[in-house]
Amino acid sequence: MSSSPPLFPPSLIPATTTAQLPASYTMRPLEAGDYERGFLDVLRVLAPVGDVSGAAFRERFEWMRQRAGEYYLIVVVDGAAAVVGTGCLVVEKKL
Repeated sequence: MSSSPPLFPPSLIPATTTAQLPASYTMRPLEAGDYERGFLDVLRVLAPVGDVSGAAFRERFEWMRQRAGEYYLIVVVDGAAAVVGTGCLVVEKKL
């Protein structure tokens, strides 16, 4: 687990959603340590990803974490704690 708090409170992910995963998989909010667990490799399956350093990843993670209620990135991790899936909800504040 990461030493920094997750992006948002894990309690916001319904237990009914996580219960649908295979037994060795879990779903949780993004953590700063997910850089080392393969988060960007999962994104590369979907679209080109630039050369993002660990420091840049952690800086952007902290930026999103400070905007509580706007960024909800989840990860699915396997039994070895590797990131194998991700999803994102961005709440855009309108006038």
